[in-house]
Amino acid sequence: MGIGWDEAVYASQYAAHAPPAVYSAPRAQGMPLLVAPIVAITDDVVVLRIWLTLVSSAALFGAFAVWLRVRNHWVVPLAALLLAGCWLSLFYGNQAMPNLYVALGAVAATGFLLTGTPLGLGASMMLVSLMRPTDALVLAAPLAAYALWQRRFRELAALAAGLAIGWGQWMAEAAVRFGGVTERLGAAGEHNDTGLTNTLGEQARALDGPTLCRFGVECGDVSPLLLIWWIAIPLVAGAGLWAARHTAWFRPLALATATAVAMALPYFFYVDYAAPRFLLPVYALLALPVATAALLAPIPAVAGVAAHLILQGAVAVAMSSSTRADRDVMNAAAEELRPRIKRPCVIYGQGGAQLGYLLGCESQAIAQRFGDTMPRRIQKFRERGYDIILTHRGVKPPAYTDDWKRQDLPGPWRARFGEAS
Repeated sequence: MGIGWDEAVYASQYAAHAPPAVYSAPRAQGMPLLVAPIVAITDDVVVLRIWLTLVSSAALFGAFAVWLRVRNHWVVPLAALLLAGCWLSLFYGNQAMPNLYVALGAVAATGFLLTGTPLGLGASMMLVSLMRPTDALVLAAPLAAYALWQRRFRELAALAAGLAIGWGQWMAEAAVRFGGVTERLGAAGEHNDTGLTNTLGEQARALDGPTLCRFGVECGDVSPLLLIWWIAIPLVAGAGLWAARHTAWFRPLALATATAVAMALPYFFYVDYAAPRFLLPVYALLALPVATAALLAPIPAVAGVAAHLILQGAVAVAMSSSTRADRDVMNAAAEELRPRIKRPCVIYGQGGAQLGYLLGCESQAIAQRFGDTMPRRIQKFRERGYDIILTHRGVKPPAYTDDWKRQDLPGPWRARFGEAS
């Protein structure tokens, strides 16, 4: 697949071939650092995909391998298989997006706490806090409560240290780039539409896509099959807890389940839009009690796992096919624009971040529509001698571009060219 909006923002931060795209307040540096070794030497998206496939596969293996020290049993690799078979894991496993790494970091951190491994716990918390600091804070709450209950003060200190590294970097960046921690937190909350809400319905409608129910994108109808799958997860997880209630395995499963619930709550009741990837940590942690439920009835469990893999695989194929087709058109548009590009340049409009990354231009993306006046940031670039390439599809370009040169591009894409003033 071609590169996506968020991916382009992350990848461009340390790319050798393109300027950094606009970095909004909620983002963190974990993903840019993860892709930096690749984008610093090549702009080839295929190489980036291979790198992320290798990294995410190793992370999947490592996160669940920790749990084999909690219980050396086939239920652990089965849990890993259940997560690996989710369309979200398949779809995002080779994309520069942080949510899968948050999920695997949560699995590893929980396992390291249970096995009494402070170094591993601190490293896992550092990973999560560098990827998504707010998710790390939520993850830390049940883990810290468990550590206090068990009087595991070394693990508690390691947890705090890992959390402090990610949050420390984020706060330092807030002071340098966003005017302070309070200002960045406020901007992040505004960007993410935070506040008391209820997005259970939106999350249910997004179970088979789209990847983001926001910016006027319709979530679509609820898929009956995916809804059954979704409702089955907590029910089967509950059955797994029940099956383990009289064993030493119960406490680890209870911690994993409590942590999953904690990480689900903000995305159901605090963030006012839906994206299926937000729930990846929940699915990762609940995979353990769900896999445990297979002990109750192995033959039906085999049928259930097969149904899960077939259903999720079908969604993965559909999502990746449509996404690839859309991004292929954008890649074709970039190639038609390339001969017209004169540096320095700014890509402004729909697809701005991706096209800027592909063409090596400064960029500013829009989500829905253009404003009536040129943004001050774009105007400053124009005053400094940058050419402006405005890109759009399906929306009316602003009136101030009526006399600009125009070019039709593949698919629904159009471009307008504003020479530097």
